[in-house]
Amino acid sequence: MTTMVSRIFAILNWIAFLGWSFVSYKLLFLLFQTSNDDSGNVIDDLQMPVLALEGICAIEVVRILFGDLKGNFVLGIILHAIRLLTVLETMGRVPPNHWTGVAIFGSWAVTEVFRYPMYMFPGNQFCRSVRMVVPLVTFPIGAFSEAYGAYIVFFDPESPVVLKVALSAVLFVNGVLGPTMAYPALLKKGLPILGLAKARKEKNKTN
Repeated sequence: MTTMVSRIFAILNWIAFLGWSFVSYKLLFLLFQTSNDDSGNVIDDLQMPVLALEGICAIEVVRILFGDLKGNFVLGIILHAIRLLTVLETMGRVPPNHWTGVAIFGSWAVTEVFRYPMYMFPGNQFCRSVRMVVPLVTFPIGAFSEAYGAYIVFFDPESPVVLKVALSAVLFVNGVLGPTMAYPALLKKGLPILGLAKARKEKNKTN
């Protein structure tokens, strides 16, 4: 039974990797087009695949809760709740062809494409190192884009009060907790891999 469950999780990892790769391909193809008038249609078409991929992420959060997968359960809940709110509400309310759609889906897709190989090849140190480094770039792009989209919708007179409450939480998490807590934690993991943490320590000792 345990072996069968492990195989199912392994298959889900491959499905998620290929799914996020598909999202990346669609967005990359969009960037090379001379006109971005169809970007809104592309983002709309990608919403259902992204929601399905988020379903796999939800399974991973449950696995973290039961200790079957390493990770921060609270952070996982907050992260994917923001993603769901962004897909289901924010993206449908920002102006058509707005740049936030491409930036948000792009940051998510790149992050996940480089995250899943760590699960698919758990003994490969290179995959793990890449997974720790990539969010140093994609996290601030995604967090800012999500917050900016939430900001636009928050000040839309047609947005319901309940939605504005939820969006205010997004603005607080992405604008305050992200830069002060989440990103420093990512730097702590990513900089040593790049060799920058050691260099910074030696510089501080010299000063």
